[in-house]
Amino acid sequence: MQDKLNELRDTLSELQRELRDVDQLDDETKSHLEGVMESINDALHREDTEALRHPSLRETLAQRNEQIEESSYPNLTKVLTNLADILGNSGL
Repeated sequence: MQDKLNELRDTLSELQRELRDVDQLDDETKSHLEGVMESINDALHREDTEALRHPSLRETLAQRNEQIEESSYPNLTKVLTNLADILGNSGL
């Protein structure tokens, strides 16, 4: 399980870097993604796997990913997809 938590931390760091590099992302999408990142970070610090499995995290990521795909940010889309996959398939 620790490997999955580390993978999640790494992917979350990658998402933070991508968000810093994206300059034309709308404020609402960026705010929602930052909120999800904060929720994931909090759960990781507490090693609260129940919170990490909560469907709302994956749903928010999927919704924002759809919006971003329309905006042509392939790197950010890839990271969001990876993050959602880790949360959904990791068995945390």
